Amino acid sequence: MPSTPRLEARMLAIDRWRNWRPSDEKFDESPGCEPSKPSEPAFEGFEGSTSEQIQNFSDRPPHVPDAWREDFNRWRAEWCVSRSGYEDAGSVACLLVNFAEWCIAHNAVPCTRATFETLLEDSGFRCADGMAAGIVLKVDLGAVLRFQAAPRAPERQRGASRERLPIRELP
Repeated sequence: MPSTPRLEARMLAIDRWRNWRPSDEKFDESPGCEPSKPSEPAFEGFEGSTSEQIQNFSDRPPHVPDAWREDFNRWRAEWCVSRSGYEDAGSVACLLVNFAEWCIAHNAVPCTRATFETLLEDSGFRCADGMAAGIVLKVDLGAVLRFQAAPRAPERQRGASRERLPIRELP
């Protein structure tokens, strides 16, 4: 392999690290040398948290559902649907993520999953196995209804796509 100045410099640096030995010699601070003054702040215009954001964090205990009830009811009216006579059920995880995104968009702090499930149950929805019976997101219900209303392919075409190709046996 031909030697280049760049390769030689890398090898020299590697050798320095490989051959380094700690020294017992202590370094004294040079008299009259002061550390440099800090530079300008890295984030110009950054003013820190506003009192509104701090208030949201301090006013809401993490496991007290009443602290989120008003926001929960507003979110539910805006994003969810409950249909009587139907067995609709939404994923608690999906509902919680949507609620959390709604909270953040409205400068509020999301609650914990346990608090969210308590809010659901206090509103009359049964939570079991990760599902909330009786409540779904409007967008999810709309997608299901559009899927159900979509025209189906004729039976002959659907059957043709399911035909099995003959299996060729290996010699």
